[in-house]
Amino acid sequence: MKLQFRIPRFATSTVESASHRAKPILDGHEGTVPNVWNLPSHTVALLGRPAVWFALDLATPRIPLGFVTVPAFKHVWEQDFGGHLFLVTTDDDTSRVIVLEAGPSNRGGSGALVPFCYPEDDFAKRGIIDFDPIVIEPPHGLSKEFFAQLVRRIQRGYDGDQRYLAIEVPFLRVGRDSNSYAVGVLSATGLDERAIPRPVKSMRWEYSGYPGAEDPVHHANFGTYIGVPTDLGNGTSDIAYHAEDGELLFSVVGGAPNGTARLPDGTEARLDALGRITFSPEDARRHGLPSKHTDPPEQIRNRRRFPSDPAPAGAMITLVIDGRCVPLQPGTEHHGVVVARNDALEVATLRTDTGSNVTLPIVELGVEMRDPKRVDKLFRVGNEVTVGLHRDRHPKLIAHGDAGVDDVLRWHQFHAPAWWKVFATCAIGLAVLVLGVGWWRSR
Repeated sequence: MKLQFRIPRFATSTVESASHRAKPILDGHEGTVPNVWNLPSHTVALLGRPAVWFALDLATPRIPLGFVTVPAFKHVWEQDFGGHLFLVTTDDDTSRVIVLEAGPSNRGGSGALVPFCYPEDDFAKRGIIDFDPIVIEPPHGLSKEFFAQLVRRIQRGYDGDQRYLAIEVPFLRVGRDSNSYAVGVLSATGLDERAIPRPVKSMRWEYSGYPGAEDPVHHANFGTYIGVPTDLGNGTSDIAYHAEDGELLFSVVGGAPNGTARLPDGTEARLDALGRITFSPEDARRHGLPSKHTDPPEQIRNRRRFPSDPAPAGAMITLVIDGRCVPLQPGTEHHGVVVARNDALEVATLRTDTGSNVTLPIVELGVEMRDPKRVDKLFRVGNEVTVGLHRDRHPKLIAHGDAGVDDVLRWHQFHAPAWWKVFATCAIGLAVLVLGVGWWRSR
């Protein structure tokens, strides 16, 4: 009589199961797969599937016992642990889709976060999919054709200077995963984070959801940066997004939801429900946009392409100080009062003690500061704040005055403290313990 308890592979992942066809893309070309989803031309869609799952396979043989027989038993239990988000887009030829996704540079799940091409068509055919494709509508003012090309251009500009984490714990561990990459691509196209759809009808349930989606890769890793916002009057402003060489990618005008904006050429533009309208470079120039041009910041000019030692926290984000783009560098801080804010453009203006105007990108700073809700709360007009980075790139965000009192009483997003603080705390605690034991024994 033989009893069998078999666990063929308790934990597996699509990185392993698709290794025969999955490959990193380091030379700038685009990965394509057959269009098994039948997406129409010039479509940008968000898809999701399991990334890591656990399986338990129990089996017993058929057991004869005289006049009776115990039938064979077999049970397979499977649970998805975390999901993988990726983008696909189509051009005129709808027989294939261009896949925009990321994975680890090393087969073991380590190294850099780099563009990848997994056999997504094969996964879809086998039912390894979490939800049907969610079509991403282009920002108000852009055509489907331009938006699809923009998404592809953003991916081609990615530098690979970002460490990969197999399991991303939002705002806790340093590093980002494939979900951070997918959301980062969409964010770099100027798509308002509120317009990025969330999956609602899941075919499979992911135990930890899509870790990393709340922690997108910074714009600078894609070679893009914001310009200085310019007041157009009546509560509206315009801001430009540039490529790494300073070329205009697109221009955004923001104001009141469902309002109107008067453009520099005198025409009026209707804003969407988020108070935004986006212009392609050709349309922007026709309307006299952007109002101001800004040169690339230092971290964009000196980008590293797919280095062997990727930066743990990725690229430094871009601030605009008195019309000049600069990186938020470790060891620096900016103290002042928030004097303006444009929710449609997701930027705030900090008037510093020296009289400088600092443009703060609210969404990116929310990620860098590891606490988006707190950043959004503190970057309100009239609040006095200090924002910066410690030498080890640990975030520095301090509220002063009445905002400081209110901030102390609020719950803050937990994130791992700096390593030297952990070391110093343990050393002091150990010293106090040794002294206490010594004093007690000497009594």
